[in-house]
Amino acid sequence: MAFEFSLKKLTNSKWLNLFHVSYEKDGKSGSWVMCSRKEKPITDAHIVDAVVIIPIVKTPSGNKLVVIREFRVPIGDYLYGFAAGLIDKGETIEEAVRRELKEETGLKVDRIVEISPRVFSSAGMSDESNHMVLVEASGEITNKFLEATEDIEVLLMDSQEIAELLNSQKNIAAKAWAMLYHFAREGRIEF
Repeated sequence: MAFEFSLKKLTNSKWLNLFHVSYEKDGKSGSWVMCSRKEKPITDAHIVDAVVIIPIVKTPSGNKLVVIREFRVPIGDYLYGFAAGLIDKGETIEEAVRRELKEETGLKVDRIVEISPRVFSSAGMSDESNHMVLVEASGEITNKFLEATEDIEVLLMDSQEIAELLNSQKNIAAKAWAMLYHFAREGRIEF
């Protein structure tokens, strides 16, 4: 596959930028507009941007899934999903998972169960990719580590509560839906 491209940066923001791509693939020319967090979009698409953390905690009434309800500016509403965040430069996946889970929920990682290969968030719009990480966690839920602009509520949910969420008209993150569906369908919270 022959793929050549040139980029024109359209914005200059700290976390995310817009690019116009002119490209040629297999003798056909085209253009695209995309967003990226990277300094070298497309070229560095193999570098993973973020982690999405799927935590289970043991409680006296059984295992619970840690779900967050977070206000997201692009939709002007709350979205149900999982704790997530960017991997800092020089940080390992495991370090990012531990840091982000603590920052967004107050919980600590007891054990990393599984780290997915690189998965893309929305390849029609961005080169952003993530590792989905299954963890066992413990501790006290707190919002004292949130950044000033974050609006996050942490929920501990059993399979019935997850089924009710899925049957509601509430906003659910695409990166969370399949796992939520799995736990609701299985009727239990375990990896």
